[in-house]
Amino acid sequence: MAEPESVERIADALEAVLVELIDGHEKLVALCVAKRSALSAAQHDRVAEILGRENDRVQQISELEKQRLRLGGELTLALDPAAAAPMRLRQLAERCDEPRRGRLLVLRQTLEARMRSASNEMKVARRATEALVRHMQGIVQTINSACAGAGVYGRPGTASAPTALSTFNTTA
Repeated sequence: MAEPESVERIADALEAVLVELIDGHEKLVALCVAKRSALSAAQHDRVAEILGRENDRVQQISELEKQRLRLGGELTLALDPAAAAPMRLRQLAERCDEPRRGRLLVLRQTLEARMRSASNEMKVARRATEALVRHMQGIVQTINSACAGAGVYGRPGTASAPTALSTFNTTA
């Protein structure tokens, strides 16, 4: 087993990364909610801006996750130099003394809840985006049908391809 100072240093760093991950996921949830609001209001400029911020947040979370995995591996080796694979966060917490054990378990549980929340919000935003795309396709089909004259449905149940509409007109 490694020196207690080394274990404490690694565990402190792991706790700090977990706190940052929780904050990152909370901010990601807020961005997803804002994106859904912008979608429902058809504010395409705002949606584009939010998507950029969302991408930045996901990249930050990815970097923090890499740190979490690295620190988890380091703490595993500090606690058990013969370990064949990194321990899971719950296992690491259970190998620590109180009050660190309790803090790590609470942080783990909180992070899991934030990750689930972010995943759910992303699913809702994806469904809202898909609904908006279907709506826009319907509008385009309606306009195409109106421009083409009589609307007929083809075999798959969709409007058949309209004839090309031309605004070019010549007279002799």
